[in-house]
Amino acid sequence: MKTDPMETLETLRPVTVVRERWRDNPPPLHAPGRSRARRVLLVVALVAALLALGGGIAAAGGLLPDSLTGPLKFWTHETDGRVDVQHARRVAQEPGSDGQVLSVWSARAADGTTCIAPMFEAPGPLDRPAPAHFRLAGGQCAPPASTGSFGDLGASSDSRNIVTAWATAGPAVRAELHFPDGSTRAALPAEGMFFLWYASGQEPALVGYDAVGRAVGTVRLPG
Repeated sequence: MKTDPMETLETLRPVTVVRERWRDNPPPLHAPGRSRARRVLLVVALVAALLALGGGIAAAGGLLPDSLTGPLKFWTHETDGRVDVQHARRVAQEPGSDGQVLSVWSARAADGTTCIAPMFEAPGPLDRPAPAHFRLAGGQCAPPASTGSFGDLGASSDSRNIVTAWATAGPAVRAELHFPDGSTRAALPAEGMFFLWYASGQEPALVGYDAVGRAVGTVRLPG
């Protein structure tokens, strides 16, 4: 008995049936509930991880390295812990010796006590990160600033024969170094003081001026 080939093909057409059933009962556009819940959990976990990462970056950005806070520990000792070394900030700078800058770091306690530390470090913007390498040039802590007098001195010298000094401003709004050869150089104002440096043996004078340019005091600096 011969079989019509067309009839055979007709009986072997499951594709048409599948397509018709697909059309009449299309699959859901969204994945089953369990997969959706899983996606939500993954998103929540990712957001939590990103928030944790961001918090870590912010905290790390606010911490000063031990290479800086270690040498400034004397602030804590001199103020019985009232001044937190982690609050130290670079507040001023000017060109220094050997291609470096003389910068001033300071921190203040709640009662107004202020600690300062001049140092020599590589140049850059005032708000750059704390230096890994620097030469500390002294420092001190003092009670809240008063009008006071001009020229109360603190000073240090180093192995490179550089003298670094700081003097109270008092009524002076600016100050200059006057050298024996007639040259002058502006002192760096910061935290109610003037900061300066010079080579040992030069023995300059520090002259302070008020707002109208009158000299309010002259201090002979140590050689």
